[in-house]
Amino acid sequence: DFMKKIKIHSILSNSDNETTIVDEEVMFDEVNNVITYMEDDLKVSISIFETFVKMRRCNEDYDLNLEFDLNEDKVCKYSVKSIGLDLDLLVRTKELEIDDNRIYIKYELFNDQKSIGEFEYKLIIREW
Repeated sequence: DFMKKIKIHSILSNSDNETTIVDEEVMFDEVNNVITYMEDDLKVSISIFETFVKMRRCNEDYDLNLEFDLNEDKVCKYSVKSIGLDLDLLVRTKELEIDDNRIYIKYELFNDQKSIGEFEYKLIIREW
């Protein structure tokens, strides 16, 4: 079994100062370096690589895949299942720190060259 329980504290905030906090025991896939947890009705997966991070947020209504890389803007997929809409979002990573027990990402999302907001994401691993 390559799944391990770890304790995390995650904070996601947007430019409207809306903040979502998750503080719980979650699953960590040691082979693929993926942390998976529930945030309300959303399933969140964080894939951690040496120089970039991928985040997937999905529920019955939508599926959002983001990739954070300091060196380049990434085009990512946002799919709204309820109305069958697929959007390409541009992810601009402004800050990215990947440590052993902490990830910090500051990013901005764009749709059709227009900013749809700035976000900050912190993930602290409290107990391996």
